[in-house]
Amino acid sequence: MTFIERRKHPRVEISNLLSYVCKDDGGNPIKEGSGKATNISQGGILIEIRDPLEWQDILQLTIDIEDGSVGIKGKVIYCNADNFGKFRTGIQFLETNDKIESFVMNLLKMYNKLLGLE
Repeated sequence: MTFIERRKHPRVEISNLLSYVCKDDGGNPIKEGSGKATNISQGGILIEIRDPLEWQDILQLTIDIEDGSVGIKGKVIYCNADNFGKFRTGIQFLETNDKIESFVMNLLKMYNKLLGLE
């Protein structure tokens, strides 16, 4: 069986702290929490959190990157429990953010250089 990559953008492994606020259809906060980003791409992020989120929940994420933090809006694509009582949650970004795109591109360049692919 051949693996076919369906992702539009390459993912980069990270370990960055984040916080989130889940909002209802009216934009009112209904849940909030914190966790860790485990990988990121220009189109989304995989986060590890303590409490489950629902498919299609809308989040405002604040991610610690480089010398500060950046906020971005996203939508829950999936949320799966792991073996350690945490939830691995895939988030699709709903907006573009130059700072996140630059962060991801710099990480990709750094990893490619370390792997001798550049």
